Amino acid sequence: MIIGERLKQCRQQQQLSQEMVAAELKVSRQTISNWENSRSYPDIERCIRLADLYELSLDELLRGDQRMVKNLINTTNLVKTGRLLALGLFLNLVLVVGLVFTVQYWWALVLVALLLLNVCWLFVLMIWVI
Repeated sequence: MIIGERLKQCRQQQQLSQEMVAAELKVSRQTISNWENSRSYPDIERCIRLADLYELSLDELLRGDQRMVKNLINTTNLVKTGRLLALGLFLNLVLVVGLVFTVQYWWALVLVALLLLNVCWLFVLMIWVI
């Protein structure tokens, strides 16, 4: 059974309307409809809240829909990668500011080396994502 059918079945078993579920999850009724018709998928946080609302374990809710599981894994990986990219960009900013205010030559060399290493790391990370 695909996740959309499962979500609709569970909602109906709990005798809840799409509006009630939407209000509980703080999303629109249209979003619930899209999930139930497999036009889009809920994120992992909302899957957990849906499982709680429908009094199921997350495994029971997601079992059988491999596309949904794969989508959740990909989304989680993208979030982790995005955080790493943000950290790398912040570190680059700190290094550039350090370079601007450095008066000693050898500190400037150290900061340039760190900046280049960080740029290489970000480049590899972006290639890994693509």
